[in-house]
Amino acid sequence: MSKTKGFLAGTIFGGLVAAAGYGYYKMLTIEQQADLKAKFDDTVADVRDKVVDYSYAATDAVASVREKADDFVSDKSYAFDTKVADLKASAEDKSTELREKADDLIASAQEKAADLRSQANDLKNQVKSDETDAPEEDIVLSPTDDALDSETFEELAEASAESEILNPNVGLSQTGVKGLSDLSEK
Repeated sequence: MSKTKGFLAGTIFGGLVAAAGYGYYKMLTIEQQADLKAKFDDTVADVRDKVVDYSYAATDAVASVREKADDFVSDKSYAFDTKVADLKASAEDKSTELREKADDLIASAQEKAADLRSQANDLKNQVKSDETDAPEEDIVLSPTDDALDSETFEELAEASAESEILNPNVGLSQTGVKGLSDLSEK
């Protein structure tokens, strides 16, 4: 409520001052009124000129600041663009260099793999040729061999090599026939 009261008081006071000024103006003679109007018009013209001068000065100041800011931004933008271009060129150079190294490593690995395949094929072919060139040997056991003692050789000679037809449903233990392992235990 104090704002409303303050506003009303200001309006009433302003109205009273305006009414008093108008009353004072009407009490003046016509020459004094003309002089007062001329002074008022001169003052308004001076104020108007000063406002225009200040607005031009402010516009010039703003334009100067804007120009300096544009120059600063363009300088920084140029420097930034230059740095970005330099970094991009450097990255491309490094990328190309790494690709070349990778290609060299791949080529080297492929050469080594080809060499290893060639060596493996050579070894494979050598083993095949050794197998085909070697004559097949029959194993002959004689009583004079060190691997067999005379008792074992005699037991093998006594063992019959007769073929027997066995019943597939019945095992050796059920038929009462002795197997080779039973004969060798003697």
